[in-house]
Amino acid sequence: MNLRWIALSALITITLISGLSMAEEEPIPMNDSINDSVAATAEAVEMAPVAEIPAPEDAAALVQSLEGSWILNMADGQTSMMVHQREGLLFGAANSEAPKPWNGVVTGEASEGGFEVQILSLQDGVLVSTVIVGSATADDLSGSFVQSDSQGKVSQGIVTGFLLSPDTSGYEPANVPAAVAPAAAAVAPAPEIPAAAPPAQDTTASGGIKPVDVTTFRDRFAVGAGAPLPV
Repeated sequence: MNLRWIALSALITITLISGLSMAEEEPIPMNDSINDSVAATAEAVEMAPVAEIPAPEDAAALVQSLEGSWILNMADGQTSMMVHQREGLLFGAANSEAPKPWNGVVTGEASEGGFEVQILSLQDGVLVSTVIVGSATADDLSGSFVQSDSQGKVSQGIVTGFLLSPDTSGYEPANVPAAVAPAAAAVAPAPEIPAAAPPAQDTTASGGIKPVDVTTFRDRFAVGAGAPLPV
């Protein structure tokens, strides 16, 4: 009996040792698939191109340049515009002689796709805002404008322009006459009231004042309450 148990135990031990040896020599197929997937993913990542981020100077070069002095043609005539540019920021001045001389300020932004500027001006006592949206090349620009004023009037149309000079130092504002203050209303002087003449007095032959006899006023002034007033 003991021999049988010993033999059975030996057989089980041999079987277990053989199974472990086979497991070490042959890796699990699932692990092979995982390793292959990881290797393929790593290879794909290494081969993928890395997108280049443009340097700040390259990004600035993509922004449309409007620096300089421009002549704009709009529905109401020509407008001179001078623009300074700091990367995408636009600022400057504008003027026109029609229908009356006026000066204005320019603000706006430029990008790779185009530009937008606003001209704010005071024309004949009315505040006027002109917004221009368009695109520019090295020598010209084109787009559309919308104009509104402080009286509620609105107009719109097409705008074209050309670069007069890349130098802004030659810009000159329009000669706008200074507003004249209304004349002060004339104030009529108050009429002079002549001083009352002193009552006439009797004088003596020598030029002295003659004493007044109060009895002469007896008939003119009644004595006593309720007496009638003299006529």
